[in-house]
Amino acid sequence: MKHAPVATTSTPYSLEPDTITEAVFSAVGDAERVSPLELQPLTTAIDPDALEALFRTSTGATTIEFDYHGYRVCVSSDERVTVRVYND
Repeated sequence: MKHAPVATTSTPYSLEPDTITEAVFSAVGDAERVSPLELQPLTTAIDPDALEALFRTSTGATTIEFDYHGYRVCVSSDERVTVRVYND
């Protein structure tokens, strides 16, 4: 059974190089209330270059979700990164 999220934060991004990665760091940093520089490398969860390429080349509605730094990160082609933390 999936639990309802107890906190959600959302950050916009653009399709410029590296902005999706930056948006992920920003959203998780905001949720964690720390500087993005304090977060573990994104490569512990996903290949950042592949993530950027996926959305630069996508022509339709695309969404990818992955776990990072204790959060569920959702990147969607509507230029938004959403971070959720769930209550266990």
